[in-house]
Amino acid sequence: MYGAILGDMVGAPYEFDRGDKTKDFEFWNQRCHFTDDSVMSIAVADALLRVGLDGSENEVKTALVDAMQDWGHRYPHAGYGGRFAGWLHSSDPQPYNSWGNGSAMRVSSVGWLYDGMERTREVARWTAEVTHNHPEGIEGAEATAAAIFMARNGASKDEIRTYIIEQFGYDLSRSCDEIRPTYHHVESCQQTVPEAITAFLEGEDFEDVIRTAVSLGGDCDTLTCIAGGIAEAFYGIPLVMEAEVTSRLREDMLRILEQFDEMRGRGSVASDDRMKWNCRIEEAISAFHKKTDKENLSTVMEALYRRMFEDGTFMVPVVAPQAAFDMMDLEKLKVGDIVTSEEELRFKFQHLNTDDGRLWAVAFTSEDEYRKGDSSDILNMGIRQVLEGFSGDCAESGIVINPWGDKFLLSKDLIEGLLSMDKPKNELKFFVGDITKLPLDAIVNAANKSLLGGGGVDGAIHRAAGKELLEECRRLHGCNTGEAKITKGYQLPARHVIHTVGPIYSGKEADAALLYKCYYNSLELAAENHLYSIGFPGISTGVYGYPKEEAAHIALTAIVNWFEKHEDYGMKVVIVSFSEADHEIYRKVIESTKEGK
Repeated sequence: MYGAILGDMVGAPYEFDRGDKTKDFEFWNQRCHFTDDSVMSIAVADALLRVGLDGSENEVKTALVDAMQDWGHRYPHAGYGGRFAGWLHSSDPQPYNSWGNGSAMRVSSVGWLYDGMERTREVARWTAEVTHNHPEGIEGAEATAAAIFMARNGASKDEIRTYIIEQFGYDLSRSCDEIRPTYHHVESCQQTVPEAITAFLEGEDFEDVIRTAVSLGGDCDTLTCIAGGIAEAFYGIPLVMEAEVTSRLREDMLRILEQFDEMRGRGSVASDDRMKWNCRIEEAISAFHKKTDKENLSTVMEALYRRMFEDGTFMVPVVAPQAAFDMMDLEKLKVGDIVTSEEELRFKFQHLNTDDGRLWAVAFTSEDEYRKGDSSDILNMGIRQVLEGFSGDCAESGIVINPWGDKFLLSKDLIEGLLSMDKPKNELKFFVGDITKLPLDAIVNAANKSLLGGGGVDGAIHRAAGKELLEECRRLHGCNTGEAKITKGYQLPARHVIHTVGPIYSGKEADAALLYKCYYNSLELAAENHLYSIGFPGISTGVYGYPKEEAAHIALTAIVNWFEKHEDYGMKVVIVSFSEADHEIYRKVIESTKEGK
């Protein structure tokens, strides 16, 4: 979106054929400002943010009308066309069969948000139809969004050219040198979008695309807005240029851009997948703040211990050395670029002082926590590396985790305790009683294929969890035999329920394979969700008729095999028996296995 807005700003001084049709012009000057192109681009993004990525046609169009009228009223003098200005102020806004280029100028956000071309074009069509419902107006929006979608997903210029020609019939055979002499101010999609795409195709980098588009003349802000949106997706936009754009926008516009960037996963300060599961630490610290006791302290330490052995990371605020800045070419540096140094760079850690005068290092578990306070340079560091750096003989008293929110003071004693702990070990335990009473990370439900509840353990778990469990299960659309799906635990002591469907016993070899998969896949799903304790009932041993001794042998085999494959995971498996007689079956199977029977 920044590229589209930049194109609008840079092209604005030369609208209505006021330029010299040259690429040699002052890029930024006092006349560079946002116009209706930028305002409506932001309005469309705002609407899509309101409804989310899965909004229906009615939801999207309703949000578009509301957002476009809202932003039009905020900025009434942005340069709207006469018919569109009337639409903005109408109490009953209806499409007016326009083929104007306004549908294409405002659509850039659509090209960035969606995962597939079909959805991209569908939403682009909706953004046009609220005003520009003429086929040419719709095609202009779809073509622009499609080009952005392809560019951001790595398509070559030849691939983009071919797609646009085949899908929309635009003439892209002319060069800019052929277009330029006779091109004039015109506001139709069919005489703006092909020219904008041609400027993108001929440009050698982002800035060259903008200069090429401006050099064509005509409706220069809109043409360059369209070209700039595609160019950003293909080349990226230099940070210096992005800063120029943001400096010329208002606070309410910047808020939408920030939300939009967050929605499309752009501009993360220190994006790192290894930070994802730090939510466990945050949850534990939050519980500790609500009730400061040994049990909750132990939960915080357990979360830190687990994340340390999972190779999790912290965000650590630092002061970057001047050498780090000297090695960057700020005129060309773009968001997402990686800069490497051939020399060792030494960063200074930032600190905080508590009221008692003690000095603490600082670490954040997530970008959300980091953004709650003052910004700074950031390093992503492994949790173990951070702990080792501030243990032993150093000036710091420890590490303050998330100082701007629910903070936790991790003292040196606690750090040294964590570092002295051995790797996690898997363990197998047995319990006789009610599985719905166990406070584990997850309990397994021996479900039917519908996942909508039944008798036995299935019914007991649904009753104990409450109606919310059934509501979530409806959204899972069932489960095949041997597979597993996960939900929240709701009113259960367990945080999650893993639902697996066991086989109905027939005596065939396939029964054993499917039952094995129930146990193994449930453990895999638990590990995928960073769960560390799980309770299993006897799957398929009730009305499904699986002989209990055979089922016990299969269950233990699957669990042991999983333990061997994930020996350092630290999973606690609890096999839950309804009666002492059922528990005795497991004991006998284990004894017979030891004896080699």
